[in-house]
Amino acid sequence: MIQIKPVTHKPKAHRTGLFSLFFISIFALVFVGLSAYAQTFQAGQQVEYKAQRWPEKWDKGVIIRVYPEGTQVLVREAPTQFFPEGFERAYALEDVRPAAPPAPAAQNPPNPVVQDAPAPQNAPMPPPAQQNQPMPMPQPMPAPTANNTPAGGGAGLMSQQDVLSFLTNRLGNGDPFANPGREAALQALRQEILRRGVNFRHHAIGDFSNQLGRFGALSNVTYALSSNFGAPARQNELNGNWRLMKVGATTTFTQGNDLYRRMEYAGDAGSLAINADHTYVWNSPSGVLRGSWRSATQAEMAASDKGGEGVVLNRAKSGADWLVYKRAEEGPEGTGIMVTDLATRNMRERGTR
Repeated sequence: MIQIKPVTHKPKAHRTGLFSLFFISIFALVFVGLSAYAQTFQAGQQVEYKAQRWPEKWDKGVIIRVYPEGTQVLVREAPTQFFPEGFERAYALEDVRPAAPPAPAAQNPPNPVVQDAPAPQNAPMPPPAQQNQPMPMPQPMPAPTANNTPAGGGAGLMSQQDVLSFLTNRLGNGDPFANPGREAALQALRQEILRRGVNFRHHAIGDFSNQLGRFGALSNVTYALSSNFGAPARQNELNGNWRLMKVGATTTFTQGNDLYRRMEYAGDAGSLAINADHTYVWNSPSGVLRGSWRSATQAEMAASDKGGEGVVLNRAKSGADWLVYKRAEEGPEGTGIMVTDLATRNMRERGTR
């Protein structure tokens, strides 16, 4: 006798619950994976970012900030001619990877010891042959000292150690982000840089940049470091004739479904003469402008991350006031000037002798 077993069907609600549980599990695994990946990055870490998708190109930069949602990081890109401090841009995690560690320095193998013939009896023995010593490894930058910078500020150009000591004096060696005086200390450092200038060219990558990143220094400090190489300028250094060039920054725009990038560009913009009698003559493509100038205030200079003295051209191009200050950190021709509209700082022209 054949026994037929009844076929049982799982309720539809039960199957729906299984599918929901499956997708929730997959989502949780992806979320945990992304969170774990995001946690591998931290502020001050040297990384490589995808600067170009096709052909693929990676450049070195440093992380400024990891965004709380864990999907993007803010990266200071490699310096360029027109962005010597490095441009800050947000990148998705898949476009950033840890920088490869530097290759270990090669060491010279020791030379074999050459043995001389036996010396005659009672004769002084020659000194033993010396082996080549391995090349010493590069040493990291010396740690900042606790008494390197007086509380009231120092004098002369600031060194890298001066900068780090300034922050160490005020924030100590603990967690700077737990110190309520961190932002005030960074702002005080910025003012000190504007007042004194620095004796080094600041780059966004290196041991000094990593130590500075430990304090969470933002662009208000790094821009001041990049813009104040050398002693603060005096007003008479701006006098004389200057050849002007108009510089445009890298811009992106879309046309249909395509994304285009226009790189930095420069063009001739005429000339500018700043006279000691508080007058100026601006020969621009649109005509010749003549007028007077006044001394710039510290607040007007600080808005452009510059210390020292500058001048303001009254009612100059486009009827606006323009700020002129020393530009010693860019260009192959050495010291120059930057000319920018005082109101927005969006229009800029660069001058060389």
